[in-house]
Amino acid sequence: MVAPEKPQPAPKTAQFAVGVRGYNQRQVDERLAELTKELRETSRSRDESVATAADLSKALAYAQKELSETKAALARMSSSPSGAGAMAERVRMMMQLAEEEIADLRAAAEADAASTREQADKYAHETRRTADKLAKDAEEERARLLQDAKAEIEKLNAAAGAKRVELAAAAERARKEADAKAEAEAAAARAEADRAASAELARRKKEFEEEFARKKQETEAALADARAKQASAEQNRKLALDLRTKVAERIAATDAAVQEAMRLLAPIEEGPADGDRKPAPAPKTPAKA
Repeated sequence: MVAPEKPQPAPKTAQFAVGVRGYNQRQVDERLAELTKELRETSRSRDESVATAADLSKALAYAQKELSETKAALARMSSSPSGAGAMAERVRMMMQLAEEEIADLRAAAEADAASTREQADKYAHETRRTADKLAKDAEEERARLLQDAKAEIEKLNAAAGAKRVELAAAAERARKEADAKAEAEAAAARAEADRAASAELARRKKEFEEEFARKKQETEAALADARAKQASAEQNRKLALDLRTKVAERIAATDAAVQEAMRLLAPIEEGPADGDRKPAPAPKTPAKA
């Protein structure tokens, strides 16, 4: 019978490389993974040893069954009258050998199982203790690294705060310089705009004055022409009035002459004597317009 493979003894605690901020975290993680794998293999070996012990127990039970069957056969053979003594001695020897073999198998199985369990338990204990120590060391290292990281973060925050203050001051200076530059540029632009506006205003004023002078000349010329036309019209009106007066006078004189002629040409009617007859009134001269 082949004894089951025994687990290797627990390895010593590994020495890890020291980094800038403590142990190399990758090596610690790899070692923990190896120990976890070895612990699983140890548990599997222990389970296999237990299974082997169970198989040995089954073999022992089978041997005991064969022994019982042999004893029964011996009892049957003992009852037979022919060759009973020789057969009994032979069977007794076989039974003794079988019992010794069974005892050896049982002792070997029990010893092997006990040894396997002891070694497996010891290896598991050592592995677990090593893993616990590594986990504790890793936790302490993690706490230390966390503390260092917090201190570093506080340091970086302080530096960042100082940098922010410096950048804010620089930004304020830049803003003031930009405001001053923009104000100067705006003042220059306003001055240039004022100069351009003044020049444009002067140009428009000159154009307006020239246009006003031209319009004034045109207006004065038109006014002189209108006055001349008015004087001519007034003169023509006076001439027309004089002509109208003369025409009216002539018409009145003509009318008077016609009336006189009609009176003279009218037939003499009977009536009072010529001395009593009144002369006809002379026609009125029309008034001058």
